[in-house]
Amino acid sequence: MSNTNTKPGTPQGLKEQRARRQRINRIKTGIILFIVIWMTVCMGLNIFLLIRVSSLQNQIGILAEKMLESTQVRTEANAPSPETDGDYMTYDPENTDGETPAEDGPETNEKVRDCIALEDNLRKDGEPMTVYLTFDDGPSENTPEILDILKKHGVKATFFVTGKEGDEAKQWYEQIVADGHTLGMHSYSHKYSTIYESVDTFSADFTKLHDFLEDTTGVKCQFYRFPGGSSNQVSNTDMNEFIDYLGEQGMTYYDWNVVCGDATSQIYTADELVQNVMTDVVKYKYSVVLMHDAAEKDSTVEALEKILQKLEEMDAEILPITEDAPVIHHNLS
Repeated sequence: MSNTNTKPGTPQGLKEQRARRQRINRIKTGIILFIVIWMTVCMGLNIFLLIRVSSLQNQIGILAEKMLESTQVRTEANAPSPETDGDYMTYDPENTDGETPAEDGPETNEKVRDCIALEDNLRKDGEPMTVYLTFDDGPSENTPEILDILKKHGVKATFFVTGKEGDEAKQWYEQIVADGHTLGMHSYSHKYSTIYESVDTFSADFTKLHDFLEDTTGVKCQFYRFPGGSSNQVSNTDMNEFIDYLGEQGMTYYDWNVVCGDATSQIYTADELVQNVMTDVVKYKYSVVLMHDAAEKDSTVEALEKILQKLEEMDAEILPITEDAPVIHHNLS
């Protein structure tokens, strides 16, 4: 009977040892490859999950911002009219009858809420009209065309702008000022959740835009429009606190009493925007018209020419907001 065991050191034994080592090395290599592949897959999954979580967070933030903006749309869409007495108030520097006293606050704040009763601004047939066209949210790609239309009609308007970076935006700011229009502030970021979080966040945003505009144009802005208006339903902080702050800065804030409708979710044609404006401006001695200067507001640009033509036909005086202009405030109560 033959012995099947191979003696070590023999050629056959060495061959088997090499084969065994090769098998062990293959197993080791397989284990290492498995671990490497497993770790790579895990890292890939982690990166994918991180990206998905970040994307979801961004989407949640966008949805939250849209929900806040929808409140602004409802606020602007339901601008006051004579039929809803008390929905807004006006302040005329030359007529302070019926003046509403300021709430407790710094002495510099006393005039920030000055106003007269709505009925004093209601217009009778035959009385003159003064119209203040205002454009929010700019500057944008549409700003040059808006400026060209205004120049064509020899009209000055008011631009409540936000913070836009870049050389092109800088040129738009400078052109607004060079053409003699009033430059007003509409917050730097236009992010309601940040702006209205507290007086500190409001102050930081205000200062950033104020300094930015002064550095860019040389203008120290005097006028402010709250995103969503002073009567917005977005802010969890009492709007009076922000109004007090503006008063301390020597600012005047403006709301509006006429809307063209370009802020709403409903898509209006240019003719419908014109009709919206012309229906309401005839009701007031002083009309502050809310319009928007944004890249997607092509209908507003188209409507502007027709609005100006109709106002000129009615002999309406069209002016920019200045220190002498009556102030339109929404009623915070």
